[in-house]
Amino acid sequence: MFLAIIICIIMLGLPIIVIWSGISSEIDKRKLKHQKEEDSIRQKEQNILFEKQVIHLGGHPYLNSNDVIYLQIHNNNELYFYKENNNTGDEIPINQITKYELKTDEQIQKDVTLSRFLMFGIASLALKKETKSINEYLLLSYIQNGISIDCLFRNIDNQSIGNIISTLNRLKIESNNEKECVI
Repeated sequence: MFLAIIICIIMLGLPIIVIWSGISSEIDKRKLKHQKEEDSIRQKEQNILFEKQVIHLGGHPYLNSNDVIYLQIHNNNELYFYKENNNTGDEIPINQITKYELKTDEQIQKDVTLSRFLMFGIASLALKKETKSINEYLLLSYIQNGISIDCLFRNIDNQSIGNIISTLNRLKIESNNEKECVI
């Protein structure tokens, strides 16, 4: 009798769990779609060409390490750092950006290995090396108020930040074309 009751509960409960799981998944999909639509509307209203949430690892004078920020490129040819839930931000004209490149964990590791070798000599080969999942890093250098600033950002959730390079390249080309037309 007890076994029959347990079997009935399982037989009735399993479909309910499956149905609830499907409904929950559909709700999550709709929330994500709604959020993307809201983001798209907000980006159009604010003239944002590109926006990516990244982690600031260091270099920016007014951001802390591991701050999660939005890196935005606006239609007015400015790069903008925006920290969510905080009204602080930083605008950098595209023409003040002196260098920007994308690096992977492996490329960063090679740089670290070289500096480790220079610091510890042959003993550095015996030191344990950490391995992590593949991340992309954006190295960004710019001039602000006559000061050279070098920042390092990391992607979130292993999603590519490569589009920022192509967007910056396109804007720099367009900016140079406009200067050539004026001259």
